[in-house]
Amino acid sequence: MDFEQHIKETCEHLEETVSLMGEKLTKEIGSIKLLEEVLIALINEQDEGSISGARYLIAVYLGEIILNKTGGEWYKSEINNHIAIRINNRQSFPLEAVEEFIKEPQKGKLEFFAKGLRL
Repeated sequence: MDFEQHIKETCEHLEETVSLMGEKLTKEIGSIKLLEEVLIALINEQDEGSISGARYLIAVYLGEIILNKTGGEWYKSEINNHIAIRINNRQSFPLEAVEEFIKEPQKGKLEFFAKGLRL
């Protein structure tokens, strides 16, 4: 499976999961709040397994929201071997943004991360 197909299937999986919760996820900037709400719900349940699995799914979806607005591309970073997005030769790391949010959800860092990329 190629990387683009993997990203597409990851996003579809998260969209299906969130729809089971009665919500609709789209690759629009307004969905960042919903991504934060999903993470907060998992954090409140203190289910480390679910948080770990959701971390990657949400990071990919966050990256897709950003790329949908800004253009750019996914790639594997040579700095830390994580998935990253590149916009105008500037790299950003959605996975790290999600990890920071999990540590301090009250700071709303996902939205801050996206807006910092000029959405």
